[in-house]
Amino acid sequence: MTPRRHCVWDWNGTILDDNQARLLAVNESLAGLQIAPIDIQQYRDTYCVPVPDFYARLLGRPLTRDEWLTADDTYQASYRRHLPHTSHLMGGARAALLSWIARGGTQSLLSLHTHEHLLAELSHHGVGTLFRLAEGRRGPTGGTKAAAMRRHVQNLGLPPQQIVAIGDSADDALAAEQAGIAVVLYAGGSHCEAALTATGAPVVHTLADAIDLALRKPSPTRPMARVGAAA
Repeated sequence: MTPRRHCVWDWNGTILDDNQARLLAVNESLAGLQIAPIDIQQYRDTYCVPVPDFYARLLGRPLTRDEWLTADDTYQASYRRHLPHTSHLMGGARAALLSWIARGGTQSLLSLHTHEHLLAELSHHGVGTLFRLAEGRRGPTGGTKAAAMRRHVQNLGLPPQQIVAIGDSADDALAAEQAGIAVVLYAGGSHCEAALTATGAPVVHTLADAIDLALRKPSPTRPMARVGAAA
């Protein structure tokens, strides 16, 4: 088996525990749509990408364009307001990042978080220098990571067989599949474990276990099970 030498990490919900900020922001945006607030378990059971589909699940109907724009504006402003006071690195995240380097690997970061805010958060938490490359979202909100992952893998200039992704969502699994790289999913972030397991990708409960499995997981040989729009 080709040795795994590079890891592409997800940020939100994987390295950064921002679940509380996400929940507060979602509930503020739902209030504007006259929808009752949800709890963290409802969030993790329902969340999916593209994000407008997540709101559609909660409303029981698709959002209009104006509703989506208003909800997203409210969410983004609320998230930025709450994030500094409610977020922190996931338990074991710093140790996992250092462990990968100690085992001779390189690592990068690919996030759907706004690029400039991502770089600021990496600096704030003191982990920015641990990544060979860090890329956030530069386009519209609400989409999937698949196209960005394909570009990211190409920019790394490494054989896909040497790369593994670690993330917390079904969208991370789909993006890795489309980029032709292996993936390990962490069950402590935005998605419930059932949604992660439904992708067919391996699921772990600690980032230390994610590292151990990433080092030995075979490269993908067949498409994963599809789970609709869930991500």
